[in-house]
Amino acid sequence: MREPAPHAMVAVEPVEPLGPAEPLGDLFAIHAAAGIQLRVLANLWEFWDAAVASSLEFSGIRMRHAIPRAPR
Repeated sequence: MREPAPHAMVAVEPVEPLGPAEPLGDLFAIHAAAGIQLRVLANLWEFWDAAVASSLEFSGIRMRHAIPRAPR
C-alpha cells in the first residue's frame, strides 16, 4: 500500500460518521464570512494550465470531472 501524503489524513480502518449530514445553507456567504476566496469557473483548463506552470503545489485528482479541454 502506498504511503499517504504527509498533509493527508487517511483512515486505516472503517470509520462511522458522527451523525447524518446537515444542510449548511448559502456556501457563498459562508466562504465570504470566513474570508475565503471562492471562484466559480465554467472551464477549469485555463486555471489548471496556470497552476501547472507555477511554483505552486497542486493536485489534479478531480480534473477528470471537468468538461473536456477544447481542441487547441
